[in-house]
Amino acid sequence: MSDSSKRMGNPSDIEHLAKLLDGRGNLRDRLDEAFTRATNLGVRDKLSSLKPMMHWTDDTAVDLRRRAAILRAEDGDPRAAALYAGFKSEDLKGATLPPEAMLIANASVAGGDKFDAAWLKRKPGETYQDWLQRIPGDAAAKISGNENLGEVVGDYINITALASTVPGAFKMAASGTMHLIKYFKNGTFLKAPGTTLAQILKGRAPSYIPARIARLGAGIGARTPSAILSALGGSDSLAQIHGGKLWAWEANILKVGKNAGAASRVAGASRFGAFASGAGAALRTAGWWRAAGIGGSIVATGVGAFDVWQEGNPVEAFKRDKAGYVAKVSGVAFNASLTAAMIAPNPVTIGAAVVTGAVYGVATIVDNWDTVKKFPGKVADAGAWAGKKIGEGAGKLADGAKSFGKAIGGLFG
Repeated sequence: MSDSSKRMGNPSDIEHLAKLLDGRGNLRDRLDEAFTRATNLGVRDKLSSLKPMMHWTDDTAVDLRRRAAILRAEDGDPRAAALYAGFKSEDLKGATLPPEAMLIANASVAGGDKFDAAWLKRKPGETYQDWLQRIPGDAAAKISGNENLGEVVGDYINITALASTVPGAFKMAASGTMHLIKYFKNGTFLKAPGTTLAQILKGRAPSYIPARIARLGAGIGARTPSAILSALGGSDSLAQIHGGKLWAWEANILKVGKNAGAASRVAGASRFGAFASGAGAALRTAGWWRAAGIGGSIVATGVGAFDVWQEGNPVEAFKRDKAGYVAKVSGVAFNASLTAAMIAPNPVTIGAAVVTGAVYGVATIVDNWDTVKKFPGKVADAGAWAGKKIGEGAGKLADGAKSFGKAIGGLFG
């Protein structure tokens, strides 16, 4: 059956039919429930004739979604390629396919009778984030006809992600360890991660910041209106009143919010008024930079946790890719502990961020080490291929110019 034979129908209706097969509480779940009950009663063998239906429901649901995706691709739906790959609508939250790769992927789906769209299909154990990283490289290979070039693009994406995450994890591990040493040795208050810029502008730069930058930052902070500095870096006065700390970056913003709310309640405010007062005090103490960091870290934790969940059975996922699975799980743990440390800096939260940051950094490097090692050679091969293609193009251009010259000469000869 060609793809063209699948292009009749309403994609929403087809997807609904797929959901009746493998959606929560539908046929697949009921089959699982029936087999579980039969096992508990010791009569599982009586349902053996139904066992093929379990695979049938899974395979048919995926096939129906692919048919619906073809219809969506023809209508320009940007989700079509991911749906064709085998992902469900609920899997597609929190990330977007790069536009240039999306166009190629959707074109492959829409023109299935002219292009082989098998490269888009989800691989065993592949999460949506994994798929998003793979597709741009595969798309480059399809356009160029050069598999090595596609690998270079894919590896570049992976290495860029590595360079943007690992240094931050190691920085947190190193600075957090230093802060813990000072805390236990000298009783120095711990500082929330993500508040370095506020510390610099307020003339309290950490010791690892170069002196020249620290002086420059303090000078800029001194010329910045205090209201703006407090709004961005956090309110020190609220930290002192409700958090018992001298600086905003030392304060537990949950404690600040709780104490501010209690004070409002004593003053006669309603429950809602007290809650609003507490929440406002917590946000003003955190400042815009710290609050934005907390929000981003919460999102990263959620996306990472969903990515791990998509891996399926942890034992099987670990067997498939030991270093990769450890990197993903430790990444979730690091973002979660970092969120806690930004909200409430204390020995437990900072210590957790230090440990998980170190594990995440090492696991990510191990997972990508083979890619890093081979990348320079792949780039050199891709460069040689590109040079050859440019040379071929230049030769064709020269031949065309000669032919054009001869034609002109013939006209005027």
